[in-house]
Amino acid sequence: MCDSIQLSSIVSVVTFLIIFSYFTPLIGAQSNDISTGPKPYGKPLEEWAKEYWQWNIGVPPGDIPKDVNTNLDKCIVGSDRQNTMTLLLGVYGLTYSTKCNISSAKPILIPLLAGECNPTVPGPRSKNAKIEDLWACAKDADEGLNAWEVRLDDRVLFKKAGNEEVNGHLIDNILVRNSSVFNITIPQVNRYEADSGVYPAVVDGYYLILKPLPPGEHTLTYKFKLDQKIPGTYLSYVNGDATYLLTVK
Repeated sequence: MCDSIQLSSIVSVVTFLIIFSYFTPLIGAQSNDISTGPKPYGKPLEEWAKEYWQWNIGVPPGDIPKDVNTNLDKCIVGSDRQNTMTLLLGVYGLTYSTKCNISSAKPILIPLLAGECNPTVPGPRSKNAKIEDLWACAKDADEGLNAWEVRLDDRVLFKKAGNEEVNGHLIDNILVRNSSVFNITIPQVNRYEADSGVYPAVVDGYYLILKPLPPGEHTLTYKFKLDQKIPGTYLSYVNGDATYLLTVK
């Protein structure tokens, strides 16, 4: 009888250890891939968001896919001015797939929902000198979230969809709100076909920074859906969906 109880206890402990060993690496990897410190890679997130927008606004409009769902032959990635961070494409209203080679030494910035406002943006608030109006303008495209997900290979790193959440407690760590003013330089050829020049601007939104990926082949996807109130029309959905097939060297 004692031997039977002892054997049963051993089996239970071993079973628990197997289950614990199986799930612990997955749970740890989900949050450990994300950089959430107050100054990721030497700067506050707000400053990385400004670097993202300085690159993003200069992406030539001809590089952005409009009528197709894939653009595998044209990798769109950028870098900050110090060449520290890999910057990925903002896919507001887009479905985009690509193949890219990136460095294993650089972290990666994913713009989940990202906003910026300067005097070239249409609307009365962008023309106002009050910083509160610029903040509200930059925030316009970042609210009304329905769902989002970031997946690396076979792991969900970040997710919010109904009651389903992965690392939802990190949301404040990826949010930039009410930023300071900075000068954004809009080149002659730019993504939004805005008037070129140097303008005062603010940034807003959700920027997820991943730690550098190990060398090898990786699939990184991020997507979102939000309710966007379009003036003069009914409420509609706006989607964003990106797939990066990455060769990390």
